Amino acid sequence: MIVLAGHLKTAPEFVEELADALRSLVETTLKEDGCLGYHFALDSREQGTVLVYERWRDEEALAVHLGQPAVQALLGGWADRIDTAGVRKFDAINERSFAD
Repeated sequence: MIVLAGHLKTAPEFVEELADALRSLVETTLKEDGCLGYHFALDSREQGTVLVYERWRDEEALAVHLGQPAVQALLGGWADRIDTAGVRKFDAINERSFAD
């Protein structure tokens, strides 16, 4: 399983627009083969950050998602206004409940 987690950063004046744009992809993305979770939340208006949490079956499913026209349009349209350095990719190999 692949997990993407962290924060996207933009200028504070754009953060609500960014969060809304990302949320517009959620319903369709959750129906994609291999999508196990796809969530965004406005984290800080003052700092311009949006919390990202995605879970994918494997790298191939994530690659297919990233190639979707709606995703490409969003990423391309925001390319010069977001910093993705705060989002990290993890290989999760031992998933279990939090109590285990």
